[in-house]
Amino acid sequence: CNDNVEVDDNSLRAVDAGKRVDDAGSHNGHGCCNTKKNTIQLNDNGPMNIYSHEELTTQFQNDVKSLSTKSAQDDVVDPKKIEQDYLKVAIWNFVVGYCEALSTHKDSTRRYSLFPVPFRALCQLVLEEFLPLLNDAKQKSASVATSNSTNNSTKNGSSAQLRHRQAVQTIANIIWKRAQNKKCGTLMQDELHANSLYTCLCGDVDGKSLDCFGAASLVVVGMNLSGLGNSCLTLSEDHAYESHSKQLNDGETKDAVIVRGTCEVAIPGNTKTAQSKRGREISETFSSQNQSSTQRKKLDAITAETSWLYMAKNPVICENAGMVLAAMIGNVNCDVEKQKLKTGEEKMPVVSGPLYKLKRDLLWVLHDAGFMKKIPFALIELGDCEEHMSSERGMEWIDVTGLVQGAKCDSNNGNEGGKIAVLRNEKLFMDAIHISRKLYDDSQAYPYLYAGHYHKDAGRDDPTQEYRLVESLRLYSEASRVASKYQYDSRDCMQLMK
Repeated sequence: CNDNVEVDDNSLRAVDAGKRVDDAGSHNGHGCCNTKKNTIQLNDNGPMNIYSHEELTTQFQNDVKSLSTKSAQDDVVDPKKIEQDYLKVAIWNFVVGYCEALSTHKDSTRRYSLFPVPFRALCQLVLEEFLPLLNDAKQKSASVATSNSTNNSTKNGSSAQLRHRQAVQTIANIIWKRAQNKKCGTLMQDELHANSLYTCLCGDVDGKSLDCFGAASLVVVGMNLSGLGNSCLTLSEDHAYESHSKQLNDGETKDAVIVRGTCEVAIPGNTKTAQSKRGREISETFSSQNQSSTQRKKLDAITAETSWLYMAKNPVICENAGMVLAAMIGNVNCDVEKQKLKTGEEKMPVVSGPLYKLKRDLLWVLHDAGFMKKIPFALIELGDCEEHMSSERGMEWIDVTGLVQGAKCDSNNGNEGGKIAVLRNEKLFMDAIHISRKLYDDSQAYPYLYAGHYHKDAGRDDPTQEYRLVESLRLYSEASRVASKYQYDSRDCMQLMK
């Protein structure tokens, strides 16, 4: 383990963990059972309980193997297959969110062992709580679409686009309504553990609600479970939203041009104003910001195409269920308490060791299945897991001569015979940088930052590796170069500045 964190082993009795499922199902007046009939059923309910880390990883691996590697928008993909894939995504998001909730509560008396995991009970909660919400949303969306069709409402785009945006808005509104109904009654956007279906449906961990990633990912899952497969989770480095393909002329001619449409969904609150803003094109969100005339002049250059928050024209598009699942697992937060500064000293952050191990091994499963090869974020999160909770695989030496062009050989780096070798842990960061350069026009700063942190920490821990300080500074300068591509605005770049 990295010495810079304090690891909590969650050694409390496992029997209490199982009881939390029953408690969770009754939050906010919602029981564990819902009598509405579901149109989607799970082909395999899985084991009743899972008693170990190895057993959970094996079950996850079996489900990942069954996921399609094709894009959900591919015509050859069976719609029923898409629904089954996204149902598995919803279930694993719920299961892992449950594990995160158990092991990261700020109150140490409310942190529990992860095992046994009541797997089948968690699956039933998804089937009996989440799917009925989607059924309600589908009916409401169909009703509104019929009304729009009757009124010939095509002012904001084609009829197909209106139906799609209405479906996104309806599902987003229902999810936010359920998620916001917490005891604290406040809006939570950037909390530590507010990103899963578990938190949305029945979690009350430190009064959490949903963050932008949790909202966007659940809307996309809901769209695909509702039979609307033309819906993709779309990611920047600090934001998430929905995107979909659309025809500019609604397919009326053979020369129809296919482009990507976007829908903003991460707008907290249950007011009519907040609800009406969901499902809109991102460009509309920029144009409708209420600012003074002097501020507006300053922000004229900030658009969806130039914004860091929306990754300009280079967002990561999760084309299938496996990529969405990789993004979800990568978003698991293992922190119990954030790092805080005291007078004259630095307090180490407390993290959940078992959750780090679970996140690490689940990400390796997705990595080996090929679902992370287009997601730099997932790769750097796996690298972070290996840095804090190393495995034998992460400590293997890997030849990276092909990735490092013009680099000089150094015996301290495990180089032999002119080859350049690094630990697999470091290679994960290098892969993320390579993918960002190749697929996303080198528009991501975080891969450089994570790699810089890795070398800074390693150099600090071992005085004989002072060269790592130089490498970390080089990587930080690369991150600054990427950041300088974007027009600065405090609202758009706040997290990047941090």
